[in-house]
Amino acid sequence: MRSSLTTLVVLVTVIHVAAFAVWAAIRLWPDKARGRAGQGAAIRPCAVCREPATHLAYDGLDPDERHDPHTGRAYSTNMAYYQPLCAAH
Repeated sequence: MRSSLTTLVVLVTVIHVAAFAVWAAIRLWPDKARGRAGQGAAIRPCAVCREPATHLAYDGLDPDERHDPHTGRAYSTNMAYYQPLCAAH
């Protein structure tokens, strides 16, 4: 009886250590398939003044431009028509 209990404790411990190792590998190592390389986000320059951009803004050039029914503001579903801008612009 004591031998089987010891075997069970060792087996459960090994499973927990293996699960922790898998968790650590997934969480801590870079994941190139998802684009996580352990670095911060890329800083893009503002399209107007070349300072670090804080947001993207619609440039108004999309031929298939759409309008928000509540605000009337124009927007595009194509991200190619959005330019990085800094807080001043």
